[in-house]
Amino acid sequence: MAEVSDLGSIEELLRNGPQCPFDSIRLKRVDTDVVEDVPTKEAKAVFFVKTFNGDESHRALHFHENAPITPGLWVRVYFYDNEMIEGIISNTRDFVLEEGFFLMPTDPNGNNRLVYVQKRGLKDFHVLGIRNLPKNLLTR
Repeated sequence: MAEVSDLGSIEELLRNGPQCPFDSIRLKRVDTDVVEDVPTKEAKAVFFVKTFNGDESHRALHFHENAPITPGLWVRVYFYDNEMIEGIISNTRDFVLEEGFFLMPTDPNGNNRLVYVQKRGLKDFHVLGIRNLPKNLLTR
């Protein structure tokens, strides 16, 4: 079980990945402060969002010149329900060997801040490229 307070920052999640299977997450409800365990074992993914309202009219962008450069693999994943999302994942063996992986969406205007993708929910997976920090940022 993952505690939200134990998950750390988005950067830490991308760098370290989950420490255990992400079968449930303990969350505190905003409206009542009640803490409850939410099962995730049957979910295709766990979406960490900016707002709970979302924007149904938003159309995802797939090339982002002004997006922050986050090192990792740029991937496109397709779920069995035909939803598609692109993002950056850690360039480690975890996305191959573990049950799931964290993906940081590349659409800066989208509602998703971070996604934990359950591999059993994937229909297809494509590596689109590799993103590295510019050399001038590595020497600082």
